Formats: sequence, structure tokens, C-alpha cells
Amino acid sequence: MERFKQVVNQVLRSHKALKLHEFGIHYPLDASCGDLIDIWVAFAIAFKVSKLELNFSTNQVPIWVCSFKNYSFPLDLFDKTKTIEPYLVQLDRVFSVCAPPLNVDNGFECLRELFLKSVDLTDEQFETILSSCTFLECLHVLYSSRLVNVKHAVPHMKLKSLEMYRCFQLKKLEIFAPNLVSFKYLGPKINISVKDAKQLVHACMRSNWETWEFSRPNPLNLPNMRRGDFVFGQFAAYLPQIEHLVMDASSFGGKKVLDNGPLLYNLRHLSLSSLNYAHGPFGMLDCYEMLASFVKVSPFLHRLELHFELYPLQDPKLRRIAVSPHNYLKEVLVSGFYGNKLVVDLIMVVFDFAIELEKIEISTAYLGDPSKCTISLKPDDDFLVRKSIERLHERMPAKAQLYILDGL
Repeated sequence: MERFKQVVNQVLRSHKALKLHEFGIHYPLDASCGDLIDIWVAFAIAFKVSKLELNFSTNQVPIWVCSFKNYSFPLDLFDKTKTIEPYLVQLDRVFSVCAPPLNVDNGFECLRELFLKSVDLTDEQFETILSSCTFLECLHVLYSSRLVNVKHAVPHMKLKSLEMYRCFQLKKLEIFAPNLVSFKYLGPKINISVKDAKQLVHACMRSNWETWEFSRPNPLNLPNMRRGDFVFGQFAAYLPQIEHLVMDASSFGGKKVLDNGPLLYNLRHLSLSSLNYAHGPFGMLDCYEMLASFVKVSPFLHRLELHFELYPLQDPKLRRIAVSPHNYLKEVLVSGFYGNKLVVDLIMVVFDFAIELEKIEISTAYLGDPSKCTISLKPDDDFLVRKSIERLHERMPAKAQLYILDGL
């Protein structure tokens, strides 16, 4: 760790330009390095950084599983009503780096992208960042364990992309961003309000794989989230404009939530995830019912992704749901493919209605985690995988090409 600190400090000393395009740290640092990280961040702000990325994750392991305590910003570091002069004085004293003059009013005007992984933010810090960084276009937060009730009520006119992944203490999220194009969330089923996002076309609403979240007590005294409400209740007004939707089987409350709604004429790309279990709120049978419902109301769907996590435990018979031929579905991706009969039967069903299918991609690795933090498991039986792929090859639509992404 000491060697890494020395390298970063040397990089800071060698910087000569008046502006910094990108500044990123990818190393498992914790709160014990806080004073030094504060100075590094102040350096980036002083040199008008456009993209700031702090990734302190310990690889694939959530940082609170280890003995680490996450680094957290001092509240005043991103508060443009205050000065970061004390940090710049330390920058000069410790590293002999003289920062350019910093206008407090526009010190954050160059920051467009902020990526924080295993960096703890409080609700107040989150609000301060959005209030001060008024030109911020992309905010990505992963593994922040102190966020609980996030609210930004003043319209943020520049924010186009907001990603919130695995902030497991979060109970409520309210964002007012009229020009938001992409919203991605993975975590507990919580109350989410994205206000007045008329430009929103990319939406990811992924919940945890824990059954207890359907009945857990809510410290904010909010009503328990019903399965169908997580997506279809909170995002009902946006569904007709969404072009790319990512969700999982546990958020499907039954086919009526789609049957009673409008046709999704704009939906082009649909990504659905489930566990390799057959039954239960995260099971493949619910995923199949959700798939059939979406295909019926999405006449121009072009790409379908099906992601199955963990090893298969059950292989019941698949009861087919009637789906009319679909003329626009051209591409299908299946990940977490282990060759089990239930998955093969489900893909066969897709072959039956996707009469214009041109490409199907298959991967044994699970590719359905938008935060890219899931460790993929390898199938125990490569022979079963190959035999199942042979079966699929025999049943594919005439124009379709099969691509195996793992090189089996």
C-alpha cells in the first residue's frame, strides 16, 4: 500500500497541465487513508477534472465483508459554498504541488462524470454533490453502505445518467432530473421516485435475490413493496417511452400488470434475469411468464436477453404459454446456460415465436449483473452443455446463426 501511495504522489508532482481530463484510483484503500485521499480529490477538483473515479473495492468481495471501513468524503470537500483552500495548502506543503487559482463558484463546473465504488456517502453528502456539481452528467455509486433516504428535490438540469448499485441500507430514493436518459438500480426493493424524466429511455430496475425483502420491517414506516409495484407501479408512466429495460423475475407481479397497460411501442431491448430455480419469486417459471407477457405487448422488440444465475436445482416440465409469431425479434442472448432441460425448453419456446430470429448468443457465464460484481460459476458438466447446444442447433429458425461466447 505504501508503494501505491508513493506512485500516486509522484504522478501528482509530475502533472504540469492546467487542466485534468480524467483522474482515477483503482486500489483497495480504506478510511485509514482518508486524509491522503482527501488531498488527491482536492487536487483533481483544483485542476478542473472532467471525470473522477474512485474504486476502492477489494476485487469481487463487498468491502464490508472485510475488516475495511469505507473511505468517506469530508462534507466540505464537495460543498461549493465553502473553500477547499485548506486541502490545497496541504497539497503544496506535502507534495510541493501548486494548484491553479480556484474560483469557488465554478470550481466544479468541469466535472462531468463521477464514479464511486466502495466510497461511503451519507444522504447529506449525496445531496451536496448534486447541488454543487451542477454540470455533472453521470453519477455512478456502488457499495455505499451509509445511504438511507436520498433526496434531491431541486431539478438537476445536466444529469443524464444515474447508477445506484448494491447500496444495501438504502430505503428511499427521490431524484428530480428532467434530462435524465439512463437510470440503473440494483439493490433492495425500495420506494423510488424519478421525477419528470421525459427523456428517460434506458431503465434498469434489479432487486436483490433475497426472499426476506418482501416482508422486512421498514424503518422509514413506508409500506412494504409488492412485487409488481417495484417496476410497474413506480415506473408505469415511463414504460411507454423506455427503449431498453432491465429487470428480474422477482419484480413481476403477474401478467395482468402488462395485459392491462398500453403497448410498449418503443421497447427495443429487454433483459430479464432469474435464478436457475424453477419455482418461487425468483424462479424461471415466473421469468417465462414475464417474457411471454412482454413479447405480447412489445411489437418492435429487437433484442432479448435471458440471464440465469447459479446452478440449476429443478427441471420440471415447461407448460407453454400461447405467444403469437413475432416479426421484429432478431437477437437473443442467453447467459448462465448449464444445459439443463428447463432452460433448453424455454429457448425452444423463443425459437417458436421469434420467426425472424437472426442471431442467438449463448454463454455459460452469468452476464446479468449490471454492476459487474457477480462471480460467474462454471458448469460441472461440459458434455451436457454441448449436447444441449446441439439440440438447440437442430431447432433454430432457418436464418438464425448460433454463437457460443465461451469457446466450448
